[in-house]
Amino acid sequence: MDVKTIILGFLSYGEMSGYDIKQAFTNSVGSFYDASFGAIYPALRKLEEDGFVTKQEVIQSGKPNKILYRITEDGADAFRQEIQSPILPPVVRSDMLIKIFFGGRHTVEEQRQLLDNCLAFQRQMLAQSKKNYQKLQDTLDEYQRFCWEYTIHHLEATIAFLEQKAPALVREPVYS
Repeated sequence: MDVKTIILGFLSYGEMSGYDIKQAFTNSVGSFYDASFGAIYPALRKLEEDGFVTKQEVIQSGKPNKILYRITEDGADAFRQEIQSPILPPVVRSDMLIKIFFGGRHTVEEQRQLLDNCLAFQRQMLAQSKKNYQKLQDTLDEYQRFCWEYTIHHLEATIAFLEQKAPALVREPVYS
């Protein structure tokens, strides 16, 4: 799924500014799909060119004008079509896994530090996800709650896996 389709999904709930869309990414799907302003605004321009969104400038006194985007019927149709398309395999990009992959070339102390940092980071992400979920829980529908609970479960499983497997990884460096 691309950024344009996710934006159409957010706009299906109502009109939003670019900032609102960024907040929606961060506060709802950010744990499994995030987008920067550098991806959001070009996507909005393309969606407008394709006739999938319209924009309206709202005059604000004392601050810059706000641009609100609204999904069109064509945009709603494109979103429904994309949601019905076959599910693609996930693209996993994990800084943590790349660092662990090359961890065997580090000293024992560096390996321990790396694995401790990985575990601490996952615990931090879990705590933050639980806090955010608790805050948003009453505003979410059952599908959105499912995604939050999936994310929390995934983090808990990652932590358990690291706790179980990490001690066996710490050993003298391997050079070839």
